[in-house]
Amino acid sequence: MKRYFLFVAIIWLVVLTVTAQAQQMKVEYKNQIDSTLTDLEVQYYKMMGVQSFRLTLRGDFNGKRALIKKVSCNKGVFTEEPMLKDFTHLIFCDSIETLDFMAMPKGSDSIRIACFYPMSFNSLLFEDILPIGKMKILLETLTAGKGPETPLIAYSTGIPMMDGAATWFCGLRESGVAPRQWHEKYGIDGYEFYTIMLEDDTPPSDSMPIYQQIAKTGSSTAHPIN
Repeated sequence: MKRYFLFVAIIWLVVLTVTAQAQQMKVEYKNQIDSTLTDLEVQYYKMMGVQSFRLTLRGDFNGKRALIKKVSCNKGVFTEEPMLKDFTHLIFCDSIETLDFMAMPKGSDSIRIACFYPMSFNSLLFEDILPIGKMKILLETLTAGKGPETPLIAYSTGIPMMDGAATWFCGLRESGVAPRQWHEKYGIDGYEFYTIMLEDDTPPSDSMPIYQQIAKTGSSTAHPIN
């Protein structure tokens, strides 16, 4: 009996460890348009269809390299695309980091999404052009799901209602369902979301033609000499 309880305790410890690793980053959201602008500016940006969120990331980063990817869902098939160039090393130094996401229409059929790192001269990390959706918005992803990646933000509709004539953003946001399960759970399709994952950084070497570091402690670009 004692051996049985010891075995159960070990399994439970492993489960807790895996869970902690999968949920090592916490993301908090602040709507910058509603919270930092004057009434006139808010009205203007809303007329222009602009959204802006500040994301505060909390975790035990310790100089890890942050990798950001876009995950697209098309008819239930998921594809992934790295958003940072190979030579760009976004380094998270301590327990609190910040990213800003902004979306604005580009012409009549596209949306332009940009990600900034405000801790280092508002560095533009990437821009992405997506097909615009009349019922799509930048949407907080409050549920991480399993695995080492943490969802940052999505460009998506909400839960379809009234045979697709309406959409429920709050219901999706508070559903407790991770973005990878939105299609299976609610039939949502044609959406994108951005994720972040940490890894040990590789210092510059002769094999790297360019090494660009972006960090709150300082940003620099190195050209190692062979």
